[in-house]
Amino acid sequence: MAAIRVLRWSRRGAWMPRSAKPCRSMCEFGEASQQMQRYNLERLYLSRNAFGIAFDIDGVLIQGSETIERAPEALRRLYKDVDTGKLQVPYVFLTNGGGMTEAARAKELTRQLSVPVNPIQVHLGHTPFKTLAQRYRGKKVLSLGKGEPETALTSYGFSTVVKMDNYFREFPHIDPLLSYKPWAKYESNANGMLMPEIERQIAAVFVCSDPVDWSRDIQVLCDVLRAGGYPGKLDSQLPQPSLYFAADDFEYSTKFPVPRFGMGAFRIALESLYVKLIKRPLLYTSYGKPKPIVYHLAAKSLHRIAGMMYSKPGMNSHSEEDPNVGPLELPLPVDRARQEGALKTLYMIGDNPETDIAGAIGAGRPWYSILVRSGNFRGGGNHDKYPADKVVDNVYEAVDFVLKKEGIWTK
Repeated sequence: MAAIRVLRWSRRGAWMPRSAKPCRSMCEFGEASQQMQRYNLERLYLSRNAFGIAFDIDGVLIQGSETIERAPEALRRLYKDVDTGKLQVPYVFLTNGGGMTEAARAKELTRQLSVPVNPIQVHLGHTPFKTLAQRYRGKKVLSLGKGEPETALTSYGFSTVVKMDNYFREFPHIDPLLSYKPWAKYESNANGMLMPEIERQIAAVFVCSDPVDWSRDIQVLCDVLRAGGYPGKLDSQLPQPSLYFAADDFEYSTKFPVPRFGMGAFRIALESLYVKLIKRPLLYTSYGKPKPIVYHLAAKSLHRIAGMMYSKPGMNSHSEEDPNVGPLELPLPVDRARQEGALKTLYMIGDNPETDIAGAIGAGRPWYSILVRSGNFRGGGNHDKYPADKVVDNVYEAVDFVLKKEGIWTK
């Protein structure tokens, strides 16, 4: 049963919670009044627009490096004022991609989609790694994948991060094919293993984005994982270092007419060779859609954004003073009950039935899934195994459907 807030009329002429004590100063009274105003504004918003939207990116808004037709127009309908970034509907981007910080991706999306995007609206495949930073504080972790995965991990609070492109050079001849790779700058530590053994040990491996050099990365990872984090040892009885994948997509949509292999395919290749080599299962943890934790974190962000939209005069999704940390980064005192149950419907708009739609189905209500035909899925009807609640041709039609369903009409 929902808790009922009992209010009383104070001598200062304001309704206050019965449990609250009278303010001892005008300053305290002003703060209490502002908190009550913020609470009422949030309730007003939630009573009128009790929904939020999560967008996949690749195949929904962007295809390769190009923006999908009418995608910016669809997003603009979610703003009261695009120039100031004032939102009328809370929304986030929920992608299994990565290889950069959320702030960097927000800047990129702002440029590509012509709408102001705040870092808090961006959920990358490796965003949940934030929760692991404290566990590996002071320990060396290995990052790999396209882009700048080490920068992302460092931004989460990991203290000692080494990227694969640098780590493998500490071990001469660890990549036997290096000299045959014209794209690779042939550099190695020709003098041998100069790094002290204790400094070479890897406590955990984080695959943050799609690996580029599969042959090298699989070889080095097998060396690291089989010998307790010490490449070059054959003792397979040592405990395997922890292994984390930011996503497990088998394939994803690009400008090529047929989907391409994703991080899940790399994981399958690594696992197959590791089991063949070590005769033991590969121990790993994978994140990304369709994992429930991803949808839980997205829901928390949507509730937070919904509250912040009305928590301060002029609160919006963009800060001209600092594009990396906008107003939405400010904390809002929302208790857990309201945070978990405020928004009545959360829409997931995606193009991949096995990740976007399966994840929304697995997360359950209030998630409502919308499948678009502009990316991975091209079928005429619905998906057989993971049927969406609604199927449309593109993201503009998806947003149009949501706004009409919720009774909001925009230009």
